Amino acid sequence: MATILLVDDDPNILHPLRLLLEREGYRVLTAPDGQAALSATVVESPNLIVTDWMMPRMDGVGLCRRLKDDAATAEIPVVMLSAASPPPPVEPLWDVLLPKPTPIARLIKEIRTLVKERGSSASAHAPTR
Repeated sequence: MATILLVDDDPNILHPLRLLLEREGYRVLTAPDGQAALSATVVESPNLIVTDWMMPRMDGVGLCRRLKDDAATAEIPVVMLSAASPPPPVEPLWDVLLPKPTPIARLIKEIRTLVKERGSSASAHAPTR
């Protein structure tokens, strides 16, 4: 079962999204900001992260930068959600950028695709015995 980390400072977004993804068969963790998400990532090693852009303490961009700077977390796929129109990153910090609100079917489709791709990529690079 794939583990997804949801990162958003709005519990009215986290709770229903968590329930929807759990019904899809995912193990779902939550964090209220990028700083808490980094801590959870170290402990839990999620298969994918869905994060909001604007949050207190550490925003989604800061989270993505920190993830990409660490070899242990650099390959974790990230879906960025944003109510604002963010400027394009200089380097690719996330895999998918979706507007907020976005249709849940689209978000689930992107999550499925990224989890499947990461699973295929991880098994292709897994050591053989």
